[in-house]
Amino acid sequence: MSSNEYPIYTEDGECRDCYKCVRRCPVKAVRVQNGHPEALTKMCIFCGKCAASCPAKAKRARNDVARVQNLFREGIQVFASLAPSFPAEFNCAPGQLAGAIKRLGFYGVSETALGADFVSEDIVSDLQTASTVKDGQKLFLSSACPAVVLYIKRYAPAFVPYLNDRSSPLLAHAALLQKLYGKKTAVVFIGPCIAKKREADQFKEVAAALTFTELKQWFDAAGIKPEEITETAEFIPHRAAKGAFYPVDGGMIISLQRKRAGFSKTSNMVISGIDTIAQTLSGNSFTNDQLESPLFLELLACSGGCVNGPCITRDDSAIRRRARLLGYAESAGDALNPETAALKVPLTGSLTAKEMPMSLYPASKIRGALGELGKYDSKDELNCSACGYETCRAFAQAMLEKRAEKTMCAAYTRNLAQKKANALIRAIPSGVVIADKNRKIVECNRNFARLLGSEIEELYELDPELKGLDLRKLSGFGNYFEEAFQADGQARFDYDFKYEDKILHLSVYVIEKGETLCGVLEDITKPQIRRDKTVAWAKKIIAKNVQAVQKIAFLLGENAAETESILHSIIESHTAGGKKK
Repeated sequence: MSSNEYPIYTEDGECRDCYKCVRRCPVKAVRVQNGHPEALTKMCIFCGKCAASCPAKAKRARNDVARVQNLFREGIQVFASLAPSFPAEFNCAPGQLAGAIKRLGFYGVSETALGADFVSEDIVSDLQTASTVKDGQKLFLSSACPAVVLYIKRYAPAFVPYLNDRSSPLLAHAALLQKLYGKKTAVVFIGPCIAKKREADQFKEVAAALTFTELKQWFDAAGIKPEEITETAEFIPHRAAKGAFYPVDGGMIISLQRKRAGFSKTSNMVISGIDTIAQTLSGNSFTNDQLESPLFLELLACSGGCVNGPCITRDDSAIRRRARLLGYAESAGDALNPETAALKVPLTGSLTAKEMPMSLYPASKIRGALGELGKYDSKDELNCSACGYETCRAFAQAMLEKRAEKTMCAAYTRNLAQKKANALIRAIPSGVVIADKNRKIVECNRNFARLLGSEIEELYELDPELKGLDLRKLSGFGNYFEEAFQADGQARFDYDFKYEDKILHLSVYVIEKGETLCGVLEDITKPQIRRDKTVAWAKKIIAKNVQAVQKIAFLLGENAAETESILHSIIESHTAGGKKK
């Protein structure tokens, strides 16, 4: 997928097929094809959990720095809308950070929290008149988090009527800046949220959205260290008020309470973490009609709030990040200055998203998909979640929807590998035996039993693979495995010995040091085996002779070359089936 198309994409070359992104995605908006996952933008809520949890850093947020730099080159007046979570990410004075951002080329830096203050004022008005103006609406869901808005509209449509479907703090802030500084003003959001890129893609009021990660990379490229900035800058038009509390769970409620004392009459609850939100809004857990008084739910996709967003650096503890933010927010005023508060900022416009229809396949289809995985009854359904899905049936559903592949199932892959190995062992013309550290047979093929004689072959008929039998008691050559078990580092050992009326060649390979060995047995008394052995011996002699030539060439001279020529003739004659050319 192009990194310029969607807010989240995958670098296929970096992906390690761990499926952690599938496990962490709350809505399973990931399709795996040819072993590589990609975000399904029509299903995605852009919470960023996949990018934050990817151990290989293959899941990434689209980098929009170049887009902003193009705005600079076009001579457009660009303002930075700095997310209120900035104290959690940057351990420097606000004026230093604002000065560093201006050095990059921004005309001015303003706090997104200003927009949050306008949103809080509007919500308070709604709640105070809930019983008369809202036609009996008692349930109110916050709309400050874009990932939550997308989740409700796509996966919990029954709660859409109770969503405060107004502008987000970012859109309100963009409207404020353009009202103050002109419609042609470009607003660029900077924060910890990937979902804000979705807002920037939808609304022309926001030119671009950068993450804190992108901003830090830009600082590094420009050689700017905010903590060393001496030419500080002030936020324009001025500092925000208690909208600065929004990035922590419960912060919106704090802002609302500071706005109007009457808000305390409303019941309030905070739910953070998209998985918890999904559980809260699932099924018929509660309805508007069941409420006796207005209930306001503050919903945040990230557990603990934006201070734990997907693009927040985890170098510092969550407690310290939260403490820095709360300290900064407490220092803000309770209300905006009268001139700014008097401005009529439009609060219309919310993220659009279509409801995701549920594909329900009949039981026969699900059973068929499970059968492809070798799961034929409930005992086979391990529900181990290694594939990324909670249950085997959910995985089967994803397979039917072409979002998952069979090889994502660890049990299926393991069984497939075992079947391939078994088929290879059965088909190989040599005798093969695998033994554990106790010299007990784990597996062997029929040719192994046949080489050990008729009695062992009859035993093989009764107990295929001869599992659990002691090699030392079974064949008398089990001691040849001792050297390999005790060896340090060598991976192969070869032995020739007489067994009954045959001469056998045994190659012992170390599969797992000190744990598992594989023995390959051949009857070298057979003509073809003798010929192959002669060729191998001749090649071995050539290799040794070449080494000798290099060491004592001045002694051997032409005699060594003649010897090598004779040995090559032996190889050619045997390789050609014994016929001279």
